[in-house]
Amino acid sequence: MKAASNSGLVDLTIDYLDASGDGIARHRGDRISVPFTIPGERVRVRLRPGHGDRLSSELLEILEPSPHRVVPPCPHFGPNAEPYGAPCGGCSWQHIAYPEQLRLKTALVDRLVRAALPHAPLARETIAGTDTRDPWGYRHKVHFVFGNAPHLVMGHYVRGSRRIIPVRECPVHDPRGNRLAFDLRDAYARAGVSAAASGRGVLRSVAIRAGAHTPELMATLVVANDDDKRLRTTTQRVVGRGDGADGRGPTSLHLNLHPRGDAFIFGRETRRLAGTDRMREEVAGTSFLISPTAFFQTNVHAADVLVRLVLDAVPDGADVLDLYAGVGLFALPLARRGHHVAAIEENRAAVADGEASLRLNRIPPGQCRFVARSVESALTPTMPADVVILDPPREGCAAPVVERLFGRLRPRRAVYVSCNPEALARDLRLIAPHSYTIRSLQPVDMFPHTAHVETVVILDRT
Repeated sequence: MKAASNSGLVDLTIDYLDASGDGIARHRGDRISVPFTIPGERVRVRLRPGHGDRLSSELLEILEPSPHRVVPPCPHFGPNAEPYGAPCGGCSWQHIAYPEQLRLKTALVDRLVRAALPHAPLARETIAGTDTRDPWGYRHKVHFVFGNAPHLVMGHYVRGSRRIIPVRECPVHDPRGNRLAFDLRDAYARAGVSAAASGRGVLRSVAIRAGAHTPELMATLVVANDDDKRLRTTTQRVVGRGDGADGRGPTSLHLNLHPRGDAFIFGRETRRLAGTDRMREEVAGTSFLISPTAFFQTNVHAADVLVRLVLDAVPDGADVLDLYAGVGLFALPLARRGHHVAAIEENRAAVADGEASLRLNRIPPGQCRFVARSVESALTPTMPADVVILDPPREGCAAPVVERLFGRLRPRRAVYVSCNPEALARDLRLIAPHSYTIRSLQPVDMFPHTAHVETVVILDRT
């Protein structure tokens, strides 16, 4: 690494985008990371010391812009973002025209998978998880954090930091969730309620889920404690404004107590203040009941695409083992189609949601059963299946899971739903020696204007 000798201003050509969405260029044998760029662009940067095997840089000027460069609609995006000249960490690709974003995601999956498995098939064209003519407002889960500057502010973290940037808009959020969040911020500010970041305040964040196929609006206020009487009275006032469908208030409101200042969004205790315990959402014709702190796909329209791809990949009459099942995003639609499904999920709250959804959809008890265990402990020879669905967390599958599943249980087909192409490439390299062939790689764009990409991979035993 030549950080000292490479200091100063340099002109670079962007070669490709890495998995985080930053442009990568080469200079005197070093790889240089340049955010907010597009392959083929000529740029001027100021070099900085980097981490690992690359240098970082500050983008100063676009010398030769890409034909795919567009003006970002959000004032909080990019190196010159308002109000502090620091970029919001929520998006990384607003400067790229949306059709080119889809092409770049296909190229990213291809590059990473074929680096691990040179003979893997090429990925299919990335499927958009939103309206390609208007790829905004797609996030049905709205989340903002609170801070003090010095008075109450609400926003997102600055890119690469835990510093809060106050925002006045967020175009990727569902507009209904934005309206409610800003209403809450204004009400708490008028009442003099402060953020927990001050050491004596209470507000940490607010999470709002807006129904994509239902009119429901579920808000969860995350607080360090509920000792401030102004918090309670102000919250009650907001709840009384409407039912979320006709008014601006939520259909349900919850208070999550999170006394520890860690990186987790939610604490352990949640109290219902108004409305129902769970909200209802629909995906691929199946109804789901979702708790305030449960994980459910942020982009419901893209989740619908994922479910239909999985349904199409499972042969008629096959028994299915659904690993990392969550609330049953894949298990329930498969059971409704007539498959017998065993859903493995270690989070008991998610299992409770899944079982509630089973009853809501009137799925016969023997058609789908949830097993509240870790995948590692549940994978035994007594749980064979014709088809296995794998939807692991971002870090992918642990090596023992790959060995037990593909080396011992050996299902005739596996459908791997990945949210991280780097982990996917690593896992596919581990799976290949067990005589499994990749039939298809289908990327799906869950998060437009970011480098995030989901991939549905069909693997057949040979």
